[in-house]
Amino acid sequence: MNLLAGDLGGTKTVLAVYSNENYPKKLFNNYYVSSEWKSFDSIFEDFIQQLPKHISLPEYGCIGVAGPIKDQTVKITNLGWEIDSKKLSLISNIDNVELINDFSVLVYGIPFLKKDQYEVIQGSFNPEFKNDETLIAIIGAGTGLGMARGLISTKNISILPSEGGHREFSPRTEDEWELVKWLKKKLNLQRISTERIVSGTGLGIIAKWKLDDPNQQNHPLHNVLKKIDKNDSENLDWPAIVWEKANNKDKLMSEALQLWLNAYGSAAGDLALQELCSSGLWIAGGTAIKNLNGINSSYFLDAFSNKGRFQSYLKEIPLVILKDPEATLFSSACRAHLIAESNGRLS
Repeated sequence: MNLLAGDLGGTKTVLAVYSNENYPKKLFNNYYVSSEWKSFDSIFEDFIQQLPKHISLPEYGCIGVAGPIKDQTVKITNLGWEIDSKKLSLISNIDNVELINDFSVLVYGIPFLKKDQYEVIQGSFNPEFKNDETLIAIIGAGTGLGMARGLISTKNISILPSEGGHREFSPRTEDEWELVKWLKKKLNLQRISTERIVSGTGLGIIAKWKLDDPNQQNHPLHNVLKKIDKNDSENLDWPAIVWEKANNKDKLMSEALQLWLNAYGSAAGDLALQELCSSGLWIAGGTAIKNLNGINSSYFLDAFSNKGRFQSYLKEIPLVILKDPEATLFSSACRAHLIAESNGRLS
């Protein structure tokens, strides 16, 4: 018996078939540029039609979706898509297709991970979960800032979704305060959420703030920003350019990156304190995967533990980077496996 797994995002959508095993193995997958399709239903139909003849139709499925799920339906605003799991079942003849937030679904994958899918940067992570429920938390900077919590035991996995990335950003330094004031004026906003700063987009914003200094008018990156402003930049990834320049010792971009890593580390520390996730805080998202050295630096780690009387507690919490670029897809397969198992389908 096979499983359907999906990772549906605003930029790309990936659908795959996995084997139903204790460690699901990918058998087939297709990548789609989301904006090139009028609906997710059309992508889903295409995927089912493209299945090789030697791969049987999955019986259970789970799709991680970048958006809030309500009654197994979701609206992807920036694509104009409306998705309903019941309709997906009708399209595919797969009776059990579950929609789940793409960040929350990561919790289901954690007990199944192999060592090459993660890296421990602080403390000691024990992959053997016990009968008692263990609380873990996940944070991840990408396009936005995702957060989720989960209770894991040998008998059960429960997810606790979160939109904590949208809570108020709290400046800790003079630079952060100046950044917030600049950003409020620039975007005409009354409040600044944490993900405005702590996200891939946020790193780009910090860099623009640095470049807005009158003393930096001759900085060469202004030419790149002009291309972006003219929409002549289809292949330009601004946050990636900032990171590259920082790694190449550009002083201004290094300052921007350091501020961003400090803010990210502090946000991660706040989440760890809020959840008291002594069994582990996981760091997910494309930014962490591409920049392991930055996350595993004193800028991030010192800000993470710099919480007054709880500093020693935070220094003992296992910090684990989820470095598998297909973590959402794999975790969706793990969730489908658990659904099949709960229905008595072990293989």
